[in-house]
Amino acid sequence: MRTLRRSHHPRPARGQRGNAIVEYTLITGLAVLVLVSNPNVVAETLNAIKSMYEAFAYSLSTTFPLPNL
Repeated sequence: MRTLRRSHHPRPARGQRGNAIVEYTLITGLAVLVLVSNPNVVAETLNAIKSMYEAFAYSLSTTFPLPNL
């Protein structure tokens, strides 16, 4: 006698269906809270990126001594 196999596709639990939107909302809310609480964060981040780029450009512009061939 043959038994019918049921499909083994996992089905999300009811409580997990809205999990992604909750996580997105929490992360977005925390980011907005940080930016609102200290508006200098944006300026500090831009200054850090600028100084890192300047250091990178300086390191690329320096010449390396060539070995005697």
